[in-house]
Amino acid sequence: MTGNNQLRRSGSRLQRQGALWFQQTRNAGEAFLAESRVASTTFARDMTAATNKLVTEWTRSTEGLQKALSKEAFAWQKLVLQTRDAYVAAVKQRLAGLEAQAVSTREALKPEVFEATVLESTRDLLAKAESLVDERIDKAAKPKRVPAAKAKAKARKPKAAKAPAKKADAPIRNYDQLSAKDVVARVQRLSGPQATAVLDYEQTRKKRATVIRAVEKRLAAAS
Repeated sequence: MTGNNQLRRSGSRLQRQGALWFQQTRNAGEAFLAESRVASTTFARDMTAATNKLVTEWTRSTEGLQKALSKEAFAWQKLVLQTRDAYVAAVKQRLAGLEAQAVSTREALKPEVFEATVLESTRDLLAKAESLVDERIDKAAKPKRVPAAKAKAKARKPKAAKAPAKKADAPIRNYDQLSAKDVVARVQRLSGPQATAVLDYEQTRKKRATVIRAVEKRLAAAS
């Protein structure tokens, strides 16, 4: 077997071992990322477990790489005198590739990078939750529509001698859920038309004297 063939086979073995090391490290990193996202509610406990797992996998993979390097180094010693230049070039190329992979892996697995990823995911979840809550509130605030069948049934009923007066619409959204104290606190911030609408609504429906006096005082001060 010539020296060149030995060098090529040795380089191939080292390349396979290096690829295996990188893949194992990458898989461990991806698993760590997935577990850290899922464990956001118990971040400290689960992050420690995921980190220990990552360190274990990385250590095991690194030991395998070190053994492969030691084994290949022994075979390369026989070729140093005959293929010195080729040997040095091959070593530099392999080590440069492994170093670049290791640097990329270390950068991707820095604690601040993981923390930023988890915080970004948490912020997105909170934004979605807030949007969903606002949507549910808006839906709950909208008055329910009367089904068409019920509306027709009401239309067929005989009219009374005197039709009742039409109830006024709420002047402010969710008005009926506000207490008298809440309405009085908002009176000064209402525009003139809004204050007038509140007064009409209270006089025809709610009939809360405290609110009526506050609104009348507000309108009197504006005039």
